[in-house]
Amino acid sequence: MSTEFDLARRSQVYAALPEYRRRLRELDRVPGAVDGSADLSEHEFQLFSQNGEDGVLLEILRRIGVTDGFFVEFGVETGREGNCVALADVVGWHGLFMEADGAHHHHLHHKYRWSDRVRTLHAMVTPDRVETLFRESEVPAEPDVVSIDIDGGDYWVWEALSAYRPRVVVIEYNSGLDPARALVQPRDAPAWDGTDYFGASLGALVTLAARKGYRLVHCELAGVNAFFVRADQPGEFPAPEEVRRRGPNYFLTSHGHPADHTGRAYLEL
Repeated sequence: MSTEFDLARRSQVYAALPEYRRRLRELDRVPGAVDGSADLSEHEFQLFSQNGEDGVLLEILRRIGVTDGFFVEFGVETGREGNCVALADVVGWHGLFMEADGAHHHHLHHKYRWSDRVRTLHAMVTPDRVETLFRESEVPAEPDVVSIDIDGGDYWVWEALSAYRPRVVVIEYNSGLDPARALVQPRDAPAWDGTDYFGASLGALVTLAARKGYRLVHCELAGVNAFFVRADQPGEFPAPEEVRRRGPNYFLTSHGHPADHTGRAYLEL
């Protein structure tokens, strides 16, 4: 049964759809020029993403050009909300959604069960399994977009992804940690418990990205996701050091997660 929230969310999506389609018409295989500031903040826009990721992704893809139109997203829950849902549902890309929670995957699979472009997989994505899951799902070696949001081990999963070279990586980070330090949860940390003890600092991801041949291009306004573009891709973007650092501003409320009082430590890389 639909709730008032469901009905309001539906209305928001349909109201936003014409603007998303307008932006979509600017996508091409040929990289697009930047007229004005290279900063991506003004391009934030929400259709199915949690925050402004939909608009940022479209603008990044406009600047670097689109190749095969393939995405991978894990940690997408039911598929109602996600960084690649618009690419699947509106743009018509091919792709793979992976979700560890069985109840969430049930709804995700139900949504896409007749699709000949989108595959869903009930799987726990770990550093040891990520490349096997990609290979068994026939993910191309250079997908256009990979979105990583698993509430904790994101850094370690991206580090383990060596045989695949996505052109764009969207990854959750902990904006409550000092972005000038390379801090990360231990690889064997337990599942996220809802506190502010999770994931990795932006500094840790920037360092990892540079080692893997990527550059930071944006941190969205809510302080949830960071965007990285492979360094050999075309397109004008701010220098990594010029990208604005954000603190926790979840749902644009100036709030973060509750503090962790257990004394658990991060690794400093």
